[in-house]
Amino acid sequence: MGYIVDFSKWQNRVNYEELSKVCDLAILRVQDGSYVKDVLYEQHAKGCSQFAIPYGVYAFARFTSVRDAEKEAQDFYERANRAGQPLFYVVDVEVESMSDMRAGTNAFIRTLRNLGAKKVGIYIAHHLYHTFCLDLTKADFIWIPRYHLDGKTILKPKFPCDLHQYTERGRIQGIEGYVDLNRLNGKKKIAWFITE
Repeated sequence: MGYIVDFSKWQNRVNYEELSKVCDLAILRVQDGSYVKDVLYEQHAKGCSQFAIPYGVYAFARFTSVRDAEKEAQDFYERANRAGQPLFYVVDVEVESMSDMRAGTNAFIRTLRNLGAKKVGIYIAHHLYHTFCLDLTKADFIWIPRYHLDGKTILKPKFPCDLHQYTERGRIQGIEGYVDLNRLNGKKKIAWFITE
């Protein structure tokens, strides 16, 4: 099996043809809240499409209310689809931006589904899993980061998930510098993520 990699503007030197030889799935950042667009998203999406690298997308959540979550989700969906056709959409919940993160996340996911998203995931910070108490039943898959300090040893998540981000210091052919690497951790096979 090849790599599952997620990347953003921080990976600004990507040879997509080389990456396509070793990558089974890419997950691309579209935005950080509504106001910060990832400046390399369109380039990354076009590169992945050109070299047949299946990809999904994620948005770092900054919403401060239910209404704001709906707006962020709408911006995310529209921006993601301007550059191609993502296979899935992920709300990345890592900071407490409102008092009821559960309500905000539910509104974000509901908006994505209303706009036409077929597969929606939640990325939840490992240390905030219990604090946020998100309604994970609203999502089609769960993605959790948990790293070992050495950047190499796999430290399994304490909570059930479908994708495990196991390092932020990965190395992969086609991407210069460090990159986040992920592995399957649940019952879903790679085929589930890369088919429509």
